[in-house]
Amino acid sequence: MNTRLVAHSLGILLLLVAAAMTACFLGGYLLPAGDGHSAETAVGGWGLAIGLTVLAGGGLFTFGRRARADSILRKDAIGIVGLAWFVCGTFAALPYVLCEPHLPISEAFFEGVSGLTTTGATVINQLSELPKTILLWRSLTQWLGGMGILAMFVLVLSSLGASGMTIFRAETSAHGQDLSGATLRQMARWLWLFYITLTLICFLGMWSLGMTPFQAINHAMTTVATGGFSTEETSFNGFGNGLKLWTILFMFLCGISLPLYIALLRKRSWQPLKKNEEAKVYASLLSVFCVIAISKRLYSEDFASPWLDEAINTVFNVVSIMTSTGYASSDYNLWPPAAKGLLLFAMVIGGCAGSTSGGLKVSRILLFVRMLRIEVSRVYRPNQVVVLKLNGHPVPDGSRGQTFVILTAGAAIMAFSGYFMLAFEPGHSADGCLSAVISCLTNVGPAFKEFGPMENFSELTPFSKVLLPLLMIVGRLEYLAVLALFSKGLWRHY
Repeated sequence: MNTRLVAHSLGILLLLVAAAMTACFLGGYLLPAGDGHSAETAVGGWGLAIGLTVLAGGGLFTFGRRARADSILRKDAIGIVGLAWFVCGTFAALPYVLCEPHLPISEAFFEGVSGLTTTGATVINQLSELPKTILLWRSLTQWLGGMGILAMFVLVLSSLGASGMTIFRAETSAHGQDLSGATLRQMARWLWLFYITLTLICFLGMWSLGMTPFQAINHAMTTVATGGFSTEETSFNGFGNGLKLWTILFMFLCGISLPLYIALLRKRSWQPLKKNEEAKVYASLLSVFCVIAISKRLYSEDFASPWLDEAINTVFNVVSIMTSTGYASSDYNLWPPAAKGLLLFAMVIGGCAGSTSGGLKVSRILLFVRMLRIEVSRVYRPNQVVVLKLNGHPVPDGSRGQTFVILTAGAAIMAFSGYFMLAFEPGHSADGCLSAVISCLTNVGPAFKEFGPMENFSELTPFSKVLLPLLMIVGRLEYLAVLALFSKGLWRHY
């Protein structure tokens, strides 16, 4: 592995993290008091966090300054992708250690990684007592992680050229034909411009619908990133229906492939959307899940509030879970078992490939179903020749194997991680531990039982507070990239 190149790349990323820290500190420092949140700013703590990040980033950058970016190999790209989330997550934890709430290292690491991976799980109990700088940092880490800090890196270091496509695609899942004919730098620029524009529109809508500017900017960043960090301890439980409907819209939109939006804008035509089977299946599944969840709740419960409010809350939670946003407008732990099972199913599926959502992705589920149908038909028609297609294009043979490996690896990691977590958490239920593992692997955040939407992860042991962030990184990287990191063949030959 080209150590200098990896160090150079990680150095740039850490300098970008330091720049984000500086912007967050200045923004929070200049914001007036209000919103029920503390305006206190730990200048010394923030200065130390920024200084340490700059020092580490500058050191790595200097060490690798003579590295040739145009000679990047696959193992270098995968190494950068694998190390970036761990290293950046570690330094993103510094403000939580050095400033209020002064978390222990394991909890700060949990919070930092949860932010950057857009998971949204938290170990902080009293959000209302946090300084605005910390709340803004939580939201900003999710916003940066939503698109992928590596996508920002590629935009800055465009000299990577064609070799940098490996890094870019690993972070954005920009596969397929949506951005065909565009250069790497153009793809990164278009995606980031659209991402920023979408955030601004979301912010203006939230502000006009009753949020304060501070609440609106934080929730806009975490909504578009499908992250789910909120400035309020009860998430969206205290907001009105109009605001919930606006947020539902943006959670839904951000669960669709971002490259698809760029294709629609470039071609000024609805043809890319008409040909995109994944987006259609995604919208259909969400609609079916919402209808079933509403029906189950209306049939099983007597509502104290108007049924329309409960219907909106139900749709809000279903969309939030499937897009891996992790907001909550009510406590779905109180839902009937069938409705909660539906949420778990939606959690595993996730959004579309190329979106900011987590989960296995709708495209993989669609491919798996079609592969299953083909193999079943071969039992009675062994000589048939069937071309597996997605969005009207033949699927490469390698994608079939990848889909099978990802599903198998995902199930295995969930099972083993759930077992180990339960072994170290004897005071917690098996359902709670398994749901926590699944929620972290799918980057959703809130789980069920004692880790539900109105609870948090603060009562876990230090072991679990390190295990779960690692699972967040695995879910963010996706399983093949993680498995490749442990392959001897990669490091020897590629």
